[in-house]
Amino acid sequence: MENRITILEVLAEQNQKSIDRLDRSIADLRADVDRKFMWMIGAQVGSLLAMISFMAKLARFF
Repeated sequence: MENRITILEVLAEQNQKSIDRLDRSIADLRADVDRKFMWMIGAQVGSLLAMISFMAKLARFF
């Protein structure tokens, strides 16, 4: 009976370690996605400002 309890404790500990690794992986992935999303938004805002500036130059030219 004690052997079975020991096996269950070991399995529970392994499951807990796996869950902890999965949590860390999800947190890392979320941080990476957030960083890439902010970079993409920044690039889009920069492109928008560049287009507005170009159109303003064209408006002054004509």
